[in-house]
Amino acid sequence: MTGLWRFLLIICGAGILLWSGWEDYDASGAAMLGAMTAGALTMLLLSSRPGHSAITSSRAALAGALTGALASLIAAALMIFKDLRHAHPWPDFPPGMILGMLERLPPWALAGALAGLGLSLLLRMAREGPGD
Repeated sequence: MTGLWRFLLIICGAGILLWSGWEDYDASGAAMLGAMTAGALTMLLLSSRPGHSAITSSRAALAGALTGALASLIAAALMIFKDLRHAHPWPDFPPGMILGMLERLPPWALAGALAGLGLSLLLRMAREGPGD
């Protein structure tokens, strides 16, 4: 399973290199690539740890929070990378836009934790079957 997450990281890297090449002032591409990369990194980290097959609610919530927090950080780093790569007198992403992406870290971490918790509860319900 670790090979799948490594492959997805390679796909994310190729997407980042393609995205960083063209002129774009929209932060949604950076946010999407940041979220995909954060998800693949988190899953790679979890699958490389011993006992990774046991999915508990707390572990899923922690993984979701890590993914949400990393998504904001990676997206901001991607925006800086694109600004440095293009080296225009006026950056594609001004500092205020990059700081705005970093300000999203707490709500994205909370959203990721809630999503991870919800997914773990759904998996538990699917395993146990319909209850009486």
